[in-house]
Amino acid sequence: MLIKLKNFAIKKDELEQIILNCEKYFAHISVDGLHKETLCEHILLTQSYFFKLIEKHYLEPVILNLISGITDEKSLQDFIAEIFVRAVVAHDFGKVNPYFQNNKMDNPTEKLSHSLSSNHSLISSYIFILLGELISETKNFPMEFEPFIDFILFCFSYPILMHHKGALKTINETEKYATNLNDLKKFIKYFSVFNSRDFIDEINTYVFKNIESIIDFNDDKIKDNFALFALIKLLYSLLTASDYLATTHFMMSWEELFTDFGILNEDIKTKIIKNIENTKDYNKNLYKIIDKYKFEFPTQVNFSNLNKLRQNLAAEAILNVRKNIDKKLFYLEAPTGSGKTNVSMLTVAEFLKRDNKINKIFYVFPFTSLITQTFKALQETMGLNNEELVEVHYKSGLVVKNEDEENIYGRERKNIIDYLFLNYPVSVMSHVKFFEILKSNEKSNNYLLHRIANSIVIIDELQAYPPDEWDKIVYYIYNYAKYFNIRFILMSATLPKIDKLLSYENKAIALKEQFFVPLIKDKEKYFNNPNFSKRIEFDFSLLERENLKNIAKVDAFQKLWEKILIESSSYEKENNKVHTIVEFIFKKTASQFYEFAEEKNDFFSKIFILSGDILEARKKEVISYLKNSKHSNENILLITTQVIEAGVDIDMDIGFKDISLIDSDEQLAGRINRNCNKKDCKLFLFNLDNEAIIYSRDERYKIFCEKYLDKHCDILRLKNFDIIYNDVMEKINLLNQSPDFINLRDYIKEIKRLNFSEVNKNFQIIKNNFLEKSLFLPVEIPVFCNFNKNEKNFSDVELEFLKNNANLPDNISHIKGDIIWNLYCDTIENKNIDFFSSKFQQIVLKGLLSKFTINVLANRMESILCSGFAEEKYGFVYLHEPENIYSYETGFKTNIEFSTIW
Repeated sequence: MLIKLKNFAIKKDELEQIILNCEKYFAHISVDGLHKETLCEHILLTQSYFFKLIEKHYLEPVILNLISGITDEKSLQDFIAEIFVRAVVAHDFGKVNPYFQNNKMDNPTEKLSHSLSSNHSLISSYIFILLGELISETKNFPMEFEPFIDFILFCFSYPILMHHKGALKTINETEKYATNLNDLKKFIKYFSVFNSRDFIDEINTYVFKNIESIIDFNDDKIKDNFALFALIKLLYSLLTASDYLATTHFMMSWEELFTDFGILNEDIKTKIIKNIENTKDYNKNLYKIIDKYKFEFPTQVNFSNLNKLRQNLAAEAILNVRKNIDKKLFYLEAPTGSGKTNVSMLTVAEFLKRDNKINKIFYVFPFTSLITQTFKALQETMGLNNEELVEVHYKSGLVVKNEDEENIYGRERKNIIDYLFLNYPVSVMSHVKFFEILKSNEKSNNYLLHRIANSIVIIDELQAYPPDEWDKIVYYIYNYAKYFNIRFILMSATLPKIDKLLSYENKAIALKEQFFVPLIKDKEKYFNNPNFSKRIEFDFSLLERENLKNIAKVDAFQKLWEKILIESSSYEKENNKVHTIVEFIFKKTASQFYEFAEEKNDFFSKIFILSGDILEARKKEVISYLKNSKHSNENILLITTQVIEAGVDIDMDIGFKDISLIDSDEQLAGRINRNCNKKDCKLFLFNLDNEAIIYSRDERYKIFCEKYLDKHCDILRLKNFDIIYNDVMEKINLLNQSPDFINLRDYIKEIKRLNFSEVNKNFQIIKNNFLEKSLFLPVEIPVFCNFNKNEKNFSDVELEFLKNNANLPDNISHIKGDIIWNLYCDTIENKNIDFFSSKFQQIVLKGLLSKFTINVLANRMESILCSGFAEEKYGFVYLHEPENIYSYETGFKTNIEFSTIW
């Protein structure tokens, strides 16, 4: 397809001819009420931003690729491209509505009797469809094309209809046209192009009165339903983003277009490549020998040989990228501690050197700790600054990309736009946020859809995703890679090969070409090498001797404590210190054992606890303490839950773990003897809490219990996780072929029906099997991280915000939570604040609130509310006098008189 979308742009004189007396209508009034923007000015400005977004993000090939996925008919492809552009032009045509002009624009115009009030989106979508039908008439299409044309016009009218709503719902939401048709016809007189009454009557009779049959026509007429689904979402993304930028442009009196969309330019690409290849000596040395690299696999366990294996992995990944540079889907399966993040950066450098179309990089993780850790690694290795790199998750607040007060766009406004549209070349984000962009019907997530095109996406810890969503994950990854020119690299130490979950649509494709390219061809050379497989020893003696869940918890604690002391003392005698970790399944058990250990302890110099009940600032303190060489010779016990498993860069000596999912056992093992520089490191497995409470619906757990309980030890020692994953995938594939099971086929049907709300609802990365609420804890948090004064708990933006809004002094050492809470309430209750100031405060406060917030199970929260210590307000539960039941260092207290609530 050689179409140039700009050929379909509307010119000012053409627009003025279409809208009669165009100069009489306004689209916006400035904040001070002194200036008005004409409707034509706004439409042309929106169109300018639309094309600027397309240009900067290299979207024209993506749009044309999606169009070619809808139909092979060239004339229809041209028509779709034209009306795609005209949908943006027509989005506010309905603002000619006299009610809108009188009530919203303070612009008295002629009266027109109708029941649509000041609504303009429905009118705009109606006029757009008429214009589209008019355009199609000039093309002299064959009669048999008419149902297709009508259908596509309704599809593209839907983003117009919903562009002021918070989310798309379903394309079948069409009753508004039929019920309001008599009123809608009254607006035809405002447009010069509708001079044929016969044409209007024909469209109203045969199109608007038969919408349901038109929408239902799509049984087999669309070549690929995903292409249409994604194109409508992309139109919604570009329309709403362009409209937002154009409106802001007028409101802020900008003199030129906003163009800083955070794209990888040649300078940044060159910097990234150079720094990846030279910042770390091990990468620098590798590139010197990569063209003649010799693979050796030493088996003696030591730090030097471990690094040789890490170099092997990096070299193999680089060479396989070079061989498959035209491919889009890759696996990186490597053992825990093998340097996957560094290898991923090396692959990024290879792609950037060989494909000049790549203009964004996304790192995607399931854990906040991994996001933060990788963010720092990318900063250090790639040499990126705040204008080039951002972390995005539910706890992240506003990042200042440009601190120049004299910025031509206005500092606050630009930072808000950068936040909303993620205007950064490199983003490190949560898996929830990333997949929301791909599948969500919500406007705030679709704002970002156009940004993912022509990118590299690295998805880590794939095993953490729910198995019953793996088929949808591979469906989205495959299709977005195909249509949006995205390179996906999927990484894990226990990687489920989700390309085996091929839908009935993709099996034929997979037979012809390799679906995912493995960057490591023979993983067993690494997984079974003693430097990885024997870095620690798995000890099952506690499991073999006694099932702790069958005795009273206090007795179980005593037995576990005795074993911890015996093994820790033994290790300490040989090594003059010991760092021991013990992991539980439930937060409550971890807290109870912490108090038990504190009472019994006379061996460890420090006992720490980390769980979901511990605030992020405290987690950073504990991890900093463990990593600080000053404390390397102390005896330390860390009591934790699964928050420690992935992405936490600590190196413990021995560990104890309550068994749950088998790959969870492997993840904790990765926190022990990470660099193969210690001896006699063990992980002792025990069975205390009932893991089925959490994992009973997880296919991995069910299959493991059914078939592999007696092979637990062998799977961990041999790293043979594939046997479980293969069974899981086989079961999912069988279910997907069953007519009696709600499966991927049913999900794809909702995509075909363009039921955006159901598509969004029926794919959830995080399963809310246990309903949680946000608990705000008004404790004190230090400004600087304890045990690491080089790291702040509050950003400069947040501290400046608190200084300006809460009158805090420059040298304050701690921030009190009640200050944040009062600011939050004031912002919600202050109705007079202007939009941008309010939005800026909301974004900054979001980050501040997250520092004082934990998630608590709903039933547990009810107990907190009933205790009289808390109140529910503005989306949070606020805990009064937290010192009664909560400690910043240790979380909830379990030995208080109403401990039954825990």
